[in-house]
Amino acid sequence: MSKQKSSELLETLAELRRRYPAWRFGQMMENIAGWADQDVWDVSDDALLEAARVHLGAAANRKEEVCV
Repeated sequence: MSKQKSSELLETLAELRRRYPAWRFGQMMENIAGWADQDVWDVSDDALLEAARVHLGAAANRKEEVCV
């Protein structure tokens, strides 16, 4: 993963953290891996980034409340 993509992944994780502040970090990673339809041990950084972006985009379209 490129340095730019790595930065994008970290920014996206921070956005998810703001959206779901009650989630533990491991829980968040497991959820993202699940959205990518992969096991957390096997999921690539690229797949994590894509799954997180898709989720955030869908959540924004649904205008969900932020979970606390």
